Amino acid sequence: MSYLINLIRLYAFWLIFFLVERWIFVFQFWETLADAAWSEILTIFMAALRLDASMAGYVLVFPVICWTIEILLGKQFVSARFLLLYHRFFIGLFSLISAINLNIYREWGAKVNLKVFKIFFNYPYESTISSLETGIGLTVGILVLQVLCFSWLIRFFIRTGNPHYPWLTRIALSLSVLGMTVLSVRGGWQLAPISQSMSYFSAKPLLNHASVNTEWNLAKDVVTNLAGNADDFQFMKSSQLDSILKPYQLDTLQSPQILQVKRPNVVFIILESFTADVVSSLGGEKGISPELENLMRQGISFSNVYASGDRTDKGLIAVLSAFPAQATKSIISETAKQEHLPSIAQVFKEQGYHTSFLYGGESEFFGFKPYVLSHGFDRLTDKHAFAAKDQNSKWGAHDGVVFNRFRNEIGQLKQPFFATMLTLSNHEPFEIPESPRFPGSDLPNRFRSTAFYTDKSLGAFIHSAQKEAWFKNTLFVIVADHGHRLPKEKYAISEAKRFHIPLLFFGDVIKPEFRGRQLAVFGSQTDIAKSLLGQVGFDASRFAFSQDLFATHSDQGYAFFDWDNGFGVIRKGSFVSFDNAGKRIIKQDGSQNLMTFGQAYMQKVFTTYEAY
Repeated sequence: MSYLINLIRLYAFWLIFFLVERWIFVFQFWETLADAAWSEILTIFMAALRLDASMAGYVLVFPVICWTIEILLGKQFVSARFLLLYHRFFIGLFSLISAINLNIYREWGAKVNLKVFKIFFNYPYESTISSLETGIGLTVGILVLQVLCFSWLIRFFIRTGNPHYPWLTRIALSLSVLGMTVLSVRGGWQLAPISQSMSYFSAKPLLNHASVNTEWNLAKDVVTNLAGNADDFQFMKSSQLDSILKPYQLDTLQSPQILQVKRPNVVFIILESFTADVVSSLGGEKGISPELENLMRQGISFSNVYASGDRTDKGLIAVLSAFPAQATKSIISETAKQEHLPSIAQVFKEQGYHTSFLYGGESEFFGFKPYVLSHGFDRLTDKHAFAAKDQNSKWGAHDGVVFNRFRNEIGQLKQPFFATMLTLSNHEPFEIPESPRFPGSDLPNRFRSTAFYTDKSLGAFIHSAQKEAWFKNTLFVIVADHGHRLPKEKYAISEAKRFHIPLLFFGDVIKPEFRGRQLAVFGSQTDIAKSLLGQVGFDASRFAFSQDLFATHSDQGYAFFDWDNGFGVIRKGSFVSFDNAGKRIIKQDGSQNLMTFGQAYMQKVFTTYEAY
């Protein structure tokens, strides 16, 4: 029976490993868990046991197969040294995954997945500098300590077996060893095999995420992506989608004409990570974005607009193509699919506009360059066009330099033009080429300082542009690419406030009677397309997910957003967020049942993505 005992010993080792790994995760996010009861904290570890045992079973599959052969042949060939090296390999691998997960979860609000490794292998420099502000020293320290401690501890759990048993005993023993492993991998006798949802027990996402085995979750994500995940968001029959979605559309009333010219120049300014939490008139902190606040008093702003996703690759597509974020996917990185998307730039180009796109960083990052070049932009300028002295950011050129270049390039464009700029300074590692506005090296103040710097650069750009001949005939659309956990560090990825962002239409082309208004309609980045095109009289029918925010002055409408494997919907008085991994509602408020709508919307987005 030595083989069964050895197997139980190794299961115990890996359960201890995952137990310690989970405590490290809990301690890293202790402040976020401050309102959780001790009973909830302890339940994390009870709820985790099945996935932990399953992952341990996967690790032990190969040794168990070797042991089974030993038992049946009656001859020992698996040495203690081999077992030691085998398990130390997984100790190192799992410790690395665990360390990466700490930083990823802090930034993304989701556990490490295949996308993380795709980004790292494709863009190692950008990935590295993005991680510098998240306590990399502490993470490396935890990694090294974990590897050393468990590499030493495993020696006391390794034993070899004795295969010298009678034939009937060998058969029974081999079946027992294999059966125990299969059951642990599968998660038990139940009809449905094990899934992440079996570790879910709370309405608080962080508690559920803490209980999900990190390595099991990553393996599942890899397998799902390699096999294709077309069924991830299939909640109902496709024939039901339109009838569910239609009642939620904004009123199709005649939009008021807010512009006093028919063919204005249009300038899009997409602000990196510019969450509503740094805009006081949107409920954010005071003193961080005074220039944007000043512009909002002169233009038309929106108090209830939300980002479609949680990263720039999703925000860019939502703003320029009015296509919602796709949760587990990112269409901009898939050239064959993104080429089928419509874009606002294409519409303006078809109407005789001259178009350009400017970004101070690497345009190759995450497929930005192929997207820009295939969607109606005549000219693309990125960091390669800047002198070495002007590349004063780890990402490329800081916003002050890029805004100056943007003003000069716009002056060279023949009117009418459609010009777009994406900022980058308000991004990890949150460094600026001047003294910080908010003292201190802590992340929240560094974020406040970079947001203030971006705002100051925006203000300087507008002030200088006012002296240009093209300014009086130009409409500016200013919006963030996504929200952020900073500076407040209090919103989970499933909360609407994490996605709340500013949206502003500004310029002398706006009729005086509309300037200074703030509209309370609920909307998303995807609604910019139809709202803008409706004002200039261009066809917007190709943007199926867009609504005209000017079609109503009420506070109706809705905003849909998603993250790696979940979604949320918000409208006046109601909100729902849903975790697709756990197949459960995280939070639901208000009188309106938005769950069915959210599922229908997510399904239509993903079905459309798959069809491209």
